[in-house]
Amino acid sequence: MNEEQQAKILLNNEVKVTDHRSEFVGHTGLALRVMADGRTLEVALDKQPAHKTVFLDVTLVSEIQEPAQSAKTPQSLGPIANHLVQEGI
Repeated sequence: MNEEQQAKILLNNEVKVTDHRSEFVGHTGLALRVMADGRTLEVALDKQPAHKTVFLDVTLVSEIQEPAQSAKTPQSLGPIANHLVQEGI
């Protein structure tokens, strides 16, 4: 996947600045726009005075992945669907 495709995927997602070449390393924000070059993101940083907006190359950020949580209760598709699933087994 090239940088332009990666920038499109990150658009409208929460990102974290992960590269130490940036002075904003460790900060999180929302990717608002992809600039005309196709690889620079306009990012609104959280926890900054007046919600600072910065321009960052796509190689300096990564998407924030939420940890997957397994269901504590067995999932149910409803009585009819559950019956059909059990019949198929």
